[in-house]
Amino acid sequence: MAAVFAAALLAMSGPASAQQRPPVVQNPSEIIQLQNRIQRQQFEQQQQFNRQIDRQQVTQPPVQRPQVPAFQQNCQNQVTSSGYVRNCR
Repeated sequence: MAAVFAAALLAMSGPASAQQRPPVVQNPSEIIQLQNRIQRQQFEQQQQFNRQIDRQQVTQPPVQRPQVPAFQQNCQNQVTSSGYVRNCR
């Protein structure tokens, strides 16, 4: 019974300790790639955090424009032989 328990502990601890080890880097370009990947992940996490904060903030309704009377042109359409002509005064 104790041997089975010890084997189970070893099986569970094996993969967990492998995940904690940093990856083995073969050449300097891999270091740059790993740094870029980490920076990209951090940037994406920061963007998600910023979006969450933006959603939580109370938005103010847009300011309504005052009603201003508009000048309407007095236009008349006239039918001619070549089509319509619009005369505005």
